[in-house]
Amino acid sequence: MTLKDKEVFAESELFSSLDINKYKDEIEFVSAKKGERVMGKDSFRRCLALIISGEAVVLKKGLDGKATIMNTFHKGDVFGMATLFYEEAEFPSEITAGTNLKIAVLGKETVEKVIFDNPDFARAYITLLSQKIHFLNKKLSAFSESEAHEKLLRWIMSTAEGKEEFILPCSLTKLSSMLGIGRASVYRSFESLEKQGKIKKDGKKIVILKP
Repeated sequence: MTLKDKEVFAESELFSSLDINKYKDEIEFVSAKKGERVMGKDSFRRCLALIISGEAVVLKKGLDGKATIMNTFHKGDVFGMATLFYEEAEFPSEITAGTNLKIAVLGKETVEKVIFDNPDFARAYITLLSQKIHFLNKKLSAFSESEAHEKLLRWIMSTAEGKEEFILPCSLTKLSSMLGIGRASVYRSFESLEKQGKIKKDGKKIVILKP
């Protein structure tokens, strides 16, 4: 484990309370090149993964076999919580390296040990789970809106996660599929939101004008 690796653990909201040296022999470091699958149905394991460098893309395949970008993880983000203590041996999505990627992997037994040894970690873990539940609730709200521009606006606000601007993580065609509305409706909804002064769209860059 390098000094840089330790710095990422120290800066993480989840792992910052740990004496990471105590568990260094139980942590596995995995590297992946851009485009390589990191986790999926054929590479399932119960673990927590901390991104040391690079970014990972979360993909969800529909019934037609087409993959939709659901989220993007960056340095310091954690994934794997959805299946860590879930009984079914199935990973709900596919995680692929968006760039050259390095992750630190803690298996289920190691995570259980850390939880029992460190109340601060257990509290941070529960907090992170709560945040993810809240994030998913906002996503569900976006899909349940009847009006196309309301669906789009809610998706924009949930994707921005409090930021004033962000880059669209997918094409407008994929976005229309995610929201369940036509591509033309997505274009019109962007135009409507811009006319209302709520957002500004410049290519793939979205700026929130009225949070």
